[in-house]
Amino acid sequence: MPLMSHKGPAMPRLLLGAKVVVAPLLCLLWLNTASSSEATMTGVDGRELPDHTEVRSLAEQGMTWLLQHQQDDGSLFDGPMFRLGITAFGTLALLENGMDADDPTIQKSVQWLLDHQQDDGGFYDPQEGLSNYGTSATLMVLARVDDVDEEVITRARDHLMGNQNVNDDSNLYGGFAYGSDDEGREDLSNTAMAIQGLRAAGVPADHPSMQRALAFVQRTQDLSSVNDQEWAGNSGGATYSPNPERAGGSHADGVTTAEAEGDHAVQPVGTMTYALITSYINLDVPADDPRVQTALRWVGEHYRFDANPGMAAEHERDGLFYYYLMMAATFDVVGTTRLETPEGEADWRIDLFDHIRQSAIIDEDQGKAFWVNESRRWGEGIPHLTTTYMLRALARVHDSLPPQP
Repeated sequence: MPLMSHKGPAMPRLLLGAKVVVAPLLCLLWLNTASSSEATMTGVDGRELPDHTEVRSLAEQGMTWLLQHQQDDGSLFDGPMFRLGITAFGTLALLENGMDADDPTIQKSVQWLLDHQQDDGGFYDPQEGLSNYGTSATLMVLARVDDVDEEVITRARDHLMGNQNVNDDSNLYGGFAYGSDDEGREDLSNTAMAIQGLRAAGVPADHPSMQRALAFVQRTQDLSSVNDQEWAGNSGGATYSPNPERAGGSHADGVTTAEAEGDHAVQPVGTMTYALITSYINLDVPADDPRVQTALRWVGEHYRFDANPGMAAEHERDGLFYYYLMMAATFDVVGTTRLETPEGEADWRIDLFDHIRQSAIIDEDQGKAFWVNESRRWGEGIPHLTTTYMLRALARVHDSLPPQP
């Protein structure tokens, strides 16, 4: 299974007639992407960068494990929950790691996804909902597949747009929730996914729906110059929701807070700050914009791998593998390999690969590997999901490495 660019082919022109446009990746004063140290395959502190072979090897072990779990019907998981989402994310991970869209294995999973488009255009299991994630992830997959019926894309795109909060009297205006029946529960995680899905469907950043999403994204950032919420300060980080009672994420009891206590009413968290940055870039906000720069400063100040920063101690490993993925995705779209931290300049590729490798459960005899989070929240207790996250992160680590001599 060859490993190649995770970026894939150019996004197709669809009904709205707009290709996905990547925001200019401007050279940031404090984030230098080019260095002579890369030519010698060493990081900024003299440590060796991982080489293509070892990254590829670990990714191939993860792909082997995931493919061994493909069901006869093409799905990549046989559990009672999250089956469609895991199949969509898993197929995307395989494509990003170099599997050809014409591979029969990929085609089998794609057909399974297509068979689950609902009458309203969304891709989801009616028994569990979650239409935003399923539809967005499936659109990202279909953007990499040839000869997809344009009506399939159009219906899915319209379904996503129909899920958006368009009540301009609400502080959740412009956001997306898990599904069409969740108005009032819009959050940054779902909104970031919807932005990616709609961009993959050809929706331009200046479309009214995208501009509404931008308004919501800004209300999750702890930056008073762009956020009109009373709690907004100036740290630059981001929260799960503009509503303080849900800022740390969704909870079954609707009361428990997950963000760490501090001198500020709402504490930003790592996963959401990375989701904020990728959303800005996907909405064509340039990397040198103050909104992006202050968020990048926050992730530099909270650079760690043992926990999802900003979460309370009892929740600090919640979403940890998603945090790893979002870190890789963010630095990929920003176009940087290093950042300033309290301990000095760091190369995220070295640190992230080390932690991905250390957390892998590897069967050397079988040539396969998987990942699972002991903190089961947000589905990370399901190895099929966490493994897809790590495969997607590995693809970005691999493609960020300098060419081998």
